[in-house]
Amino acid sequence: MTRVLSAFVLVAWCGLCFALDDDIVLPSVEFKPIKELAADIPTCSQSDNNINECIKQGFQELTPRLKYGISDLNIPSMDPFQLGKSSYNYNSGILQGRIAMRDVRIHGLSEGIVDKVDYRQKDKRVRLDLLSHVPQMLAEGSYKADIKLNDMKLTPKGTFNITLTDVSMKTRALGELYERDGHTYVRLTKLETEPKVGNMRIYANGLVPDPALNDVILDFINQYWRQLYQAMLPETMATWSPLLLKVGNDFFDALPFDLIVTKN
Repeated sequence: MTRVLSAFVLVAWCGLCFALDDDIVLPSVEFKPIKELAADIPTCSQSDNNINECIKQGFQELTPRLKYGISDLNIPSMDPFQLGKSSYNYNSGILQGRIAMRDVRIHGLSEGIVDKVDYRQKDKRVRLDLLSHVPQMLAEGSYKADIKLNDMKLTPKGTFNITLTDVSMKTRALGELYERDGHTYVRLTKLETEPKVGNMRIYANGLVPDPALNDVILDFINQYWRQLYQAMLPETMATWSPLLLKVGNDFFDALPFDLIVTKN
């Protein structure tokens, strides 16, 4: 029971500092049907009294492999995670307008650590609560924007990078088990995430032609990043949640649940 929620958590980490609309391109994944797992893929048993620790250890063993991908689980290389192009609308009071981004790469996902797992199964219903964190992440790419930051009207374009430290995530997944082709599969009904960031540092060139004024604007943004983050987060999660749910169900539609949490 390892890669089951990692794919969703990782995508959530990738989106946690942006508020996006429906113009987003994620890497395409071909979910090939899986009938058996390779011997080196960790599994856990329903009858194991220490199943939570088993799941946690499974996550810990497989997460570093995200750097190169796990083909046996339909998981491509995810460190760096390639986000492609996306556009974002903001209306938070302090920040208003639209930002378009291209060639965004997010580093650090394979360094994720699972701190606590709580797995529960009753009849055909399952629930997984997961606490995890990434020590440091770096997002970089190019951008152009038409925004208003307080009283400043800006139409910049250039490159950017965002460094996030102590990124923690509380995730809850709910699902229903069903039978198909002699195997038990899971269909996710809800996927909730609650991200928190210890610190964030933003750099961007091209905000204004004057480099000195560019630095002044960056100082302002970095001074008030927490207010910006809290204003953007609800819209971010509202948009990402259905996307994560869809990706999760596509993932599990190809992977029998009883291969990763084996029956008694």
